[in-house]
Amino acid sequence: MKKDKINADEFVAKFMVPSLKHLTYIQTPIKIFPLKDIAPYLKTPIPPIFLGYNLLIHLTAGHFKQQIESTTFMVQAPAILISNYGNISAIHSVDKSAQGYCVLIKEQSMTSLFREQEILNIFTIAPLLNLHPDDSQDFTALLDLLYKEIYGKNPYTEFYESLFKSVILKIIKISNANKTLARRQEIAIAFKQLVHLHFNNEKSVNFYADKLAVSVNYLNRCVSTVFKKSSKELILEVAIINSQLMLLETNKSIATIAYEMDFADPSYFTRLFKKIVGISPSDYRRSLGK
Repeated sequence: MKKDKINADEFVAKFMVPSLKHLTYIQTPIKIFPLKDIAPYLKTPIPPIFLGYNLLIHLTAGHFKQQIESTTFMVQAPAILISNYGNISAIHSVDKSAQGYCVLIKEQSMTSLFREQEILNIFTIAPLLNLHPDDSQDFTALLDLLYKEIYGKNPYTEFYESLFKSVILKIIKISNANKTLARRQEIAIAFKQLVHLHFNNEKSVNFYADKLAVSVNYLNRCVSTVFKKSSKELILEVAIINSQLMLLETNKSIATIAYEMDFADPSYFTRLFKKIVGISPSDYRRSLGK
C-alpha cells in the first residue's frame, strides 16, 4: 500500500483554520513555531497521518493528547514529545492556550546531525519525556535562541543546527535512554521497522524471527520488554493503524480493504479494528465525514 507523507504545508492546508497570516514560514530544513501561534487554530481531532518530517514539541503550559503509532500520550506541561519521520500520528485534542514550541525537522537534516542510528532509535522507545521545571527552562532558553536565529536577518545554518543538536543531546542526557541500547532493544526496534515494511503481506511472527535470525521465543521476549506487548499484537496494530489511512484516503469497501491487507475474513478485520481503535471501521469512516 502506498502511503503519502504529509509535509508541513499540507498539514496547514488540511488541518488548520484559514487566515494564518500571523504564522511566519521560511524555507529552512529546521522550522520552529510558537505553540501559541498553532494550538488555537488546529481543527481537532486530526485523523492519523503519515508524518513526512521529524516532530519535536516542547510544552511549557497546557496539555494535548496525541497518538503515535498505537500509543496515545496525554502530554502535560512541562514535557517534550518527539515523533520520528515516517510515524503514523493523530492529534485527539489540544488545549487552545498551550504554550511552548513546535519544531519540524527534515529527515535529511536529522540524519546528517545524528549519524548514530542508536540516537534516533531512542525516540522509538521513549517518545515522551516529562520534565523537571529547571530542565524545561533550559529547553526554553535553547529554543528561544533557535527561534531568534532562524527568523533573524541572516540565519547561520551551522549555529542553528548546533542549537538544535544541543536540544536533542540534553533530552538524551536527562532521559532514561542515555545508555547504549541493549541487545533486546536493538532486536525490538529492528522488528518494528521490519513490520512497517512487510505488515501488508506478512503477519507471521516466524517470518520476522527468521529475518532477524533469532528464535520466536526470544523475539517475543524482546518485544514484550521494550513495547509491553506481544510480537503478534504489534504486527496487527501496525496493520490496523495503516487501515485507518485507507479508510480516510480511499472509498474502497471495508471488505476490500481487509482483503488488500491480507485479512482472509473481513469480519475478523472488523472485530480487530474495533478492539484496537475503539469503534468499527464503518463508524470510524463516518466520524471522518467520509
